This record gives sequence, C-alpha cells and structure tokens, in this order.
Amino acid sequence: MKKDLMLLVFFVSVLIIVSNVSAYKLYCLNYGQSLPSQQNPRYTCFHDVCQVCTTDSNNPTHPGYCNDAGNCQVFGDGGNVDMELPVITLISPVDDGVYRSRNVLFDIRVNEPSSLSYIDNINGRGVIKNIASNTRSYTRELNFKDGENDITIYAKDRNGNRAEVNVVFFVDSKNPKIVKSFPMKGFSNGAFRVEFIEKNPKNLKISYGNEETGFRNSNLDLDECVISKGKHICSIDVNLNDYDGQNINYWFDLEDISGKTAKSKIIEVSVDAVDPILLNPNNFWSQGEGVNIRNVNFNFEINEDNFNEITYIDNEDANRRERKICSKLKENKCVKKISFRNGHHELDIFMKDKAGNVHTENIVFHV
Repeated sequence: MKKDLMLLVFFVSVLIIVSNVSAYKLYCLNYGQSLPSQQNPRYTCFHDVCQVCTTDSNNPTHPGYCNDAGNCQVFGDGGNVDMELPVITLISPVDDGVYRSRNVLFDIRVNEPSSLSYIDNINGRGVIKNIASNTRSYTRELNFKDGENDITIYAKDRNGNRAEVNVVFFVDSKNPKIVKSFPMKGFSNGAFRVEFIEKNPKNLKISYGNEETGFRNSNLDLDECVISKGKHICSIDVNLNDYDGQNINYWFDLEDISGKTAKSKIIEVSVDAVDPILLNPNNFWSQGEGVNIRNVNFNFEINEDNFNEITYIDNEDANRRERKICSKLKENKCVKKISFRNGHHELDIFMKDKAGNVHTENIVFHV
C-alpha cells in the first residue's frame, strides 16, 4: 500500500513537471517584433535579436521558466520591414508661444523608439543637434536666444524612417526697463515723453492726476514710437485742462509680450494748460522810417505767470534759425529793437511758457 502511494506521487510530480515545461516557450524576436502580438505589444524587441520566455498564450514571463527550453524558436514570420514614419507629438514648446526664460521646456513623445534631434533654422548655422536616442519620450529644457526661434525636430526610428515637425516660438527673458520720462520736473501742458528699452513691447500707458481732481490713464500707440540706439522714444498729449493750476503726479507702465512689467518713477509737475495771452495783438510791433527803416521795434504785453521766452524765425532767411527776442518780462512787457538786412521778411514769432504752451504771431515787412 505504501509503495503504491509513493508511485502515485512520483507519477503526478512527473506530470506536473512535464506540464510546466510545456507551458513555457523561448522565442527569438527580431527588431520591432512585439509579444503577444503587434496589436497588443506587452513587449517589443529593440535590438537585432531578443530571446523572450513566454507562456502558452505568448505573454512574456520570467526568464527562469525557460532555463531548460534549449534553443529559442523564431516567433511568427520573423517580423516585417518597418516602412512607416514615426509619429511625433510635440507638447512643448507650442507654436507661436512666448517664453520668459531662455531655458525652454521640450516635451516630445514618439509612437515608437526613435533617435531625436533638432535644427535651429535661424541661429543654428545648419547644424543638427542630437538630443536623445532609442526613446519614446523626451522632457528636458534647452537653451535658446532671445527673440524668434524657428526649430525643426526630427525623429528617426531603427529602420531609418525619419519624421519631422516644425515649431516657431519667442523667447523674451529680459525685463523691460523704463529709462527716462519727461518732463522730469517743473511744468506740463499735457505733452509727455518716455524712453524705454524692450525688444518686444506689448502695452504702454500713462497714468496721471491727483486726489483733488482724480486720476486718469491713457494708452500710447507703440507703432508711433521712434527707435534710436536701442531705445524706444514715445510721446503722448493728454488733456490737462481740468488740472490747470494744480500739481499732478504721473508715471508710465510698460508690459512686454511675455507679461513682464516695468513702472517709471512717479514725478510731480505743475499744470499750465493755457497758452500765453498777447494783450496787444494789433500793435506789438512797428517798423522804423527813413534811416531807421531797417529796425523793427517790438513792444509785447503778455499775460503769463510762467513766462519762458519770445523767439522768432525769419522764413525768408536761408538758415531759418530760431532767434531770441527776450527771455523775461518786466511788468508783463518785453520791449526790444532788432535790425534786419535789406529784403523781404516774414517772421513767425513764438511766445512760450515754461510748460511748453506757445502763442504764435506772424508779421511781414520789407526793408
């Protein structure tokens, strides 16, 4: 009875071992073949030849189960020639994106193991740079220059099939900088100017006012700015009539395309929004007679608390240079005699205050 039991156990063990051995297979795969199938690629060979231990259902399993399997058997028909291009999915950078740092994240996905490279079409001098090999994904920051960047990314699989994708993006890593704003002190009649350094400006506005009358703002047209020696010079005229005779604060705010901002120094100025008033417009000048015909006698009577100067330009003069008549008033008057050479004369006369307001008169005479 004991002998019969031992024989039974022995035969069952042999059957289990035989069953286990027959349950595993050792396959030889060529590059690109997948187990258990191409449609269900739980394992894909990325070498010239791969030995894979599988179950009866061709699912990869622990190699130890195939220690006694002997030589591997060819899987399927030995594989097909891959003629399809890799499929690139570019997550970052995005087309027409703007990046605040020169280190730009490259997040690339490929549907099959591939070698990745890129070429910088603007700054790369035609050199292709390799960034990864035999990979399905790449996530790393790469360094690029400020400004526009035009990049072509390549993915090449084991069989030499190469796909490409192009992306254009912008790098703006430098903070905008407002250099100066005018007037820097004194008076204003509503004319303001600002100078700033920024290659990619997006918005520029001026804010002005006081607690008494309130604060306002106005946008500047960046297309009307002048660029000189790397600086943008922008001007704007705002209506300050409501602030005439008051002090106001003003400042500029600048934003670039990447969202970085700069704010100018807050400056206080006095508002003078009214032109100087000429009180005797019909008799502020007269021409001499006889031997004094070369002389023009000026006698301006002006109402202006912030007087600056009176000048003139002779439009018949070849040089058309602005010349000064007087730079101060005495009891609101400017009295001056000026001699002119022979010929016809047309004078534009400018009465200016310190805020930049100007009253203009024109006279014509002949010597």
